Amino acid sequence: MDDPDAAGHQNAREPSSNWGSGNSPYMTPMHDDPTGFSPFLPPVLEEPSSSFSEAAEDDPLPAIEGLQISGEAFPGRELLASGYSINGTTSCNFEWVRYLEDGSVNYIEGAKQPSYLVTADDVNSYLAIEVQPLDNRKRKGELVKVFANGQRKIICDPEMQEQIERTLYSGHASYEVTLSAGYLDFWEPVILAIKKEGYSIKCNGPRGVVVTEKFQPTTTVSIPFGHATAFLILSDGNEYLLRTAKDNSPLRDTIVLTMRWFIMRAVQKRKGRKKRLFFNK
Repeated sequence: MDDPDAAGHQNAREPSSNWGSGNSPYMTPMHDDPTGFSPFLPPVLEEPSSSFSEAAEDDPLPAIEGLQISGEAFPGRELLASGYSINGTTSCNFEWVRYLEDGSVNYIEGAKQPSYLVTADDVNSYLAIEVQPLDNRKRKGELVKVFANGQRKIICDPEMQEQIERTLYSGHASYEVTLSAGYLDFWEPVILAIKKEGYSIKCNGPRGVVVTEKFQPTTTVSIPFGHATAFLILSDGNEYLLRTAKDNSPLRDTIVLTMRWFIMRAVQKRKGRKKRLFFNK
């Protein structure tokens, strides 16, 4: 955050690196503007008084006005922050943040662009972006923050929630995904089957069943940052990196949330307890 050349640094003066054209792997291509600027951040000319050679000590600090987040805040959907640079602002640092119910704050690793892909990890948290404006003298302006989803918890869209609940009630589901071979970026088609007590991964080819395991308290399902469709199952020291079809982030998040719930329910069942759906309002 102190170094404007670090990751997340965006130049708001050059058309090639304004807020609407970051290098996020989740960016959706936008229509070209005839002026060369993104419609999400209209150009603001730097005031003559804010130049390095003529600036007075009492010049106003760089600032951002009208910070907002556009897009639907559901897992698998992309959000985009936009605003107006004023007072000679030439660059900004971005941080996407999760605020949890227990009061803890989680700065999302690698999420340092104006755009952000909502994932299963964001469900049941309050998601926000923090923007730090800077000028060409590396002066920092006031940190500006805005919450997604009207400062309400992130939840699943109705279709995803219905699909997850239907699987939970039936007690089983299977998905066609691919499994990483761990070398040369080779992915093998497999069937991931999920049941109340455990899961299995079976290859379509001669390899057959890769793993069949019951859910344990140590079984985890995580989402590696920077991968729109990948998820990682970790159990008994073994890792299985899988991914859904290209550009199908909603299915990835559906699988992750479903597995997490089955794991939670299996562990709670052994303890004689029940737990409500964690992705409800």
